[in-house]
Amino acid sequence: MNGVDKIISKIESDTKAEMQHIKADAMQEAKKILDEARRQGEQEHTKIIERGKKDIDTSVNRIKSGARIDAMRTVIGAKDQVISRCFAEAREALSKLANTKKYENILRDSIDDGAKLIGNDVIILCNKKDKRAIKKVISGMPKKGLKISVGKENIDTIGGVVVKSKSGNVIVNNTFEAILERQSNELRHEISRILYGEK
Repeated sequence: MNGVDKIISKIESDTKAEMQHIKADAMQEAKKILDEARRQGEQEHTKIIERGKKDIDTSVNRIKSGARIDAMRTVIGAKDQVISRCFAEAREALSKLANTKKYENILRDSIDDGAKLIGNDVIILCNKKDKRAIKKVISGMPKKGLKISVGKENIDTIGGVVVKSKSGNVIVNNTFEAILERQSNELRHEISRILYGEK
């Protein structure tokens, strides 16, 4: 083998060794990159699963919370319907008091209450069917300087009276509807306590 052949053989040998070294380095670097990618992929996979679990928990809690709120609304709505029915039945019962001694006493107290607040000269307004009862009640009341007259106009009410000053500037509304309205919150609370044990 001459000198040129030896040089070519040496270059080929060195090139082969260098290529193997580069290939080994590349393989090692590729393995590192793959291992790192696998590790990051596993971390990302874990994060995605954790995020998914949190999202599911949040959705479940939101659904439960919504269901609780809907259930509460349904219960409150049902209770309100029952309470409203109680008020309707109370109005019905009050409207049937006409022509009873108890009703005359209620009218007397309502007129007396209004007169105490307004003064000695008052006008009583009532519905058409109560005119006779009002006149009877007034005739039986002690006068003591009290001047009471029955207004000509009729009011739309199931019962009770409106007491007003002669000038019309001061009005005491003692109709059953007005009394129920004024005591609405207290009555609702009492009905809830009786029916549902609420405090």
